[in-house]
Amino acid sequence: MMAFPIPPNEHQRLAALHRLKILNTECTPEFDAVVNMAIAMFDAPIALISFVDRNAQWFKAKQGIELASTKRSDAFCSHTIMQEGVLVVEDATKDQRFCNNDLVTAAPHIRFYAGIPVSSDGETHVATLCVIDTKPRTFSDEQQRMLIELRNIVAGLIQAHAIANEAKSSERNARQRRKLLSQVERMSKIGAWSLDTQRLVTEWSPQVYVIHEYDGTEPPSLEQAISFYPEHERGRLTQKINMCIEYGVPYEIECDFITAKGNQRRVRSSGEIEHGEDGTKFLIGIVKDITEQSQQEEKLWRAAHLDSLTGIANRHSFHAEMQERIRARKCDSTELALLMIDLDDFKDINDSLGHVAGDVVLRTVAERISETISHNAFCARLGGDEFAVVLSSTPGRGAADEIGAKLLEEINRPIRFDRHDIRVGASIGIAVSTSGSEDDLFVRSDLALYHVKQNGRGAAVTYTPDITVAFEAKKRAVLMIKSAISDGRLEPHYQPIIDLKSQKLRGVEALVRVRNTDGTLSGPSDFWPALGEPQCSREIDEVMLELALRDFSLWKLCGLGIEFVSVNASTSCIRSSSYADRVLSKLDEYGLDPSELKIEVVESVFLGSESNDVRAVLERLSAEGVRIALDDFGTGYASLSHLRDYPINCIKIDKSFVSGLGQNGSNTAIVQALIGLGRSMKLEVITEGIETQGQLDFVSALGSDFGQGYLLARPMDAQALAQYATASPLPHQARDERALTANA
Repeated sequence: MMAFPIPPNEHQRLAALHRLKILNTECTPEFDAVVNMAIAMFDAPIALISFVDRNAQWFKAKQGIELASTKRSDAFCSHTIMQEGVLVVEDATKDQRFCNNDLVTAAPHIRFYAGIPVSSDGETHVATLCVIDTKPRTFSDEQQRMLIELRNIVAGLIQAHAIANEAKSSERNARQRRKLLSQVERMSKIGAWSLDTQRLVTEWSPQVYVIHEYDGTEPPSLEQAISFYPEHERGRLTQKINMCIEYGVPYEIECDFITAKGNQRRVRSSGEIEHGEDGTKFLIGIVKDITEQSQQEEKLWRAAHLDSLTGIANRHSFHAEMQERIRARKCDSTELALLMIDLDDFKDINDSLGHVAGDVVLRTVAERISETISHNAFCARLGGDEFAVVLSSTPGRGAADEIGAKLLEEINRPIRFDRHDIRVGASIGIAVSTSGSEDDLFVRSDLALYHVKQNGRGAAVTYTPDITVAFEAKKRAVLMIKSAISDGRLEPHYQPIIDLKSQKLRGVEALVRVRNTDGTLSGPSDFWPALGEPQCSREIDEVMLELALRDFSLWKLCGLGIEFVSVNASTSCIRSSSYADRVLSKLDEYGLDPSELKIEVVESVFLGSESNDVRAVLERLSAEGVRIALDDFGTGYASLSHLRDYPINCIKIDKSFVSGLGQNGSNTAIVQALIGLGRSMKLEVITEGIETQGQLDFVSALGSDFGQGYLLARPMDAQALAQYATASPLPHQARDERALTANA
């Protein structure tokens, strides 16, 4: 393969060649005419217009040869483009550069060659014009001049091609730009329009037709165009257009929009005045379909400000509304009321009927709250089953109490779901203030709500300072209990339970006491509020069970002969499904028979939707032999049904009935009836609160099995109880004997 020379400006030369976009184009009459003229002028069998590319030469026009191109290494023209003038090779077989060339040694058997370079810009050689013969010959100066003239024609043709190509490219680019603009209009949903303000003639771009869903071929009049906007928007838009035309004030406006096909959309329209060279004045502008953007913004706004389930305001919006009302209140004497609303037993609805039912309840409650509150109130769902209402009103009118009562009435109405009438109650805590901060209102309404829940639920209570006093007392009591448990200062004190027939000690009831850090002892009156705190009462029960069983097991080892120990089980404890397992595990740990434990419950544990869980716990314990006592019998609700439906072995008559014996005829009748009921149902009867001999004699005569009270024995610690049990006679028996002697 022969090497070929490379011009110094090869990179620029090739770039210029490729910019022409002429390679491999079709033959044209103009270029063909030049090679035909060359053959006639020089009496040569072959003439070519050759473009020299990177690795080949390509013939734009040719005569006398079949080839369309050759390798650049075989091209005589590769040498021609290296110079400015005519390259003449009189006999190729005698020229060292070409004698071994394939085009010389084989067809077309070139012997003579005369060529001249052609440039596209007068400097850069991209092509050649040459004549070729198959026999050696000379080439005169006149012939060279004639070849140069023909070269100039070829250069002109190349420049014409470049100009035409550029024109085509410009037109193509213009078409592409128009197409691109149309695509941009379509994709961005933006259309352009203009209005001749004198003739009131409008022009629309294609996208404006699309936005309007308008099938007409001519744009409508200004009046017709404005009619696409709903009536409530036309006034705003017309005012903007008039201001722009009259005073040159540019405008931008977002409006609802109805298309020609009746579809509701949202558009943003803008306009400004443009003056023509002939003095005409045009209102030009754009209109953009922002429906999707508007819908997305609305979704984002709703997500940020509204509760997704109920559609009313969320916690974020409620706090913002509170802050706004508090700021506004500084300018007047408005009273702000905050109502915190919590649904009662809502968890039971989810558990029994499923979360779909729960969602229906929440949506219905939200709707009822919205419909009940007045125009100057604002409601929100704060989360879960918690709602809130803020109300602005004139001080002293009691508006918050009135709305609270109405809300309870509306919320309590049954809610229909899947053939069920769901009843859900509510507790409402209200705080009213003319000067307090948002935090103050929330704290006070929370305290009021807490007070409602701790006192039976289903009511609306307005905060008073007494609620804070009660709350602080409870907080102190809870801290007292938690500290005592943590430090091991919780102690059981045992009150004897006496068999009234034999006057013997039969059992004991474990009562909780706190040993203070100074050694003194605190009784229930010092920490009573803590017993109403579910977690606190549960922890007390667990500690008392452990300590009572421990002490009882020691008494058994000492042979004291006490038959049972009673422990109290709080509502929160007995409603725990794991309570029975914990009790039985502790009995097993201390080697005690289940019959040696009596668990005392109050009737409130049987109320509410968790009564089935309580039944399961008590039945499990009873089946294992643990005895169940119903404490404070007669003071609760539906006592007879509880005796019938639950595994009760024993009833304890509350001391409030015993204290009036002999003084209050009703109390006497009640105690007599309760003892008779217990005996008829074959239940053990324990009478509490016996403090006088007359009370003891009365309940003994009526047939009470056991007695308990200060007359018989006060609560005492485990060591004192052991001494009491081993005394002979028992202290209360000695007291009775002294009384008999004195009477004699």
